[in-house]
Amino acid sequence: MDYKTFKNNRINQAFSIENFGLSQIEIVFSDLCNRTCSFCPRGVDYPNSNDNMSVEDAELIRQRLIEFNYKGAATISGKGEPLLNKKAVECIKKLKQWKPLLITNGDPLLKDETLVERMFEAGLGHLIISEYDSEEKLNMWYRTYKDYPLFVRNLIGDFSYEEASISNRGGAMYSINESLEKACYLPFYKTVIDFDAKVQFCNNDWTYKYEIGDLRKQSLKEIWLSEEMMLFRKLLANGMRDKIKMCENCDVKGNMIGQLSFNYFRKNHEIHC
Repeated sequence: MDYKTFKNNRINQAFSIENFGLSQIEIVFSDLCNRTCSFCPRGVDYPNSNDNMSVEDAELIRQRLIEFNYKGAATISGKGEPLLNKKAVECIKKLKQWKPLLITNGDPLLKDETLVERMFEAGLGHLIISEYDSEEKLNMWYRTYKDYPLFVRNLIGDFSYEEASISNRGGAMYSINESLEKACYLPFYKTVIDFDAKVQFCNNDWTYKYEIGDLRKQSLKEIWLSEEMMLFRKLLANGMRDKIKMCENCDVKGNMIGQLSFNYFRKNHEIHC
């Protein structure tokens, strides 16, 4: 099974009415990255800040997910390299109940031979390595970590942007001539918890980093079912991306995953299209 199929299956299997359609949570461990890639806003003007999730906030997130009775998928990723957070293993341990997967560029693994073992001992479910450099390194990852649940994404040279699900990052890379008039399911099934426990509208929003809530002050349920999120969903269900500043320049297809959650909101929360 390739990574794309694995990811789609994971999200679909995580669908739950009890969780109001929320099937995937992306958790940001660090806003710092050691690379500047051509397909990333860091190659344009996105600031590289050494802001990292604390163990205390990871514990807060754990409590909020338990309070929500969350049963879905959890991904440690975001806009930075998560393993630059020196407390990454301790934060993983707080989230072990959800067997999270972690996406890394692999560079920190080359500096610490014990890191992978310690992450899985802490409760990591899967490791995803994005390999940008060479076939030799790609094969090296599989040989070195053959005993662990692992996917290596081949992003070497002229890779397929569509296969890698790389977009214009909500317009941060380049603007499209006209807003897409098509539905987007992302806010129906997915949310992003930033390094400071604030909840972001969308993982593709690199320009505004629009906050829809703060787990230090609100429950996950309050944020996920807020009036503001319901308004965004109504607009996006009808392909009205031009009515949302975070979406008007975005070229993400948006309807490849999350059909179950989209149908749930249409049926149970008066989302019409």
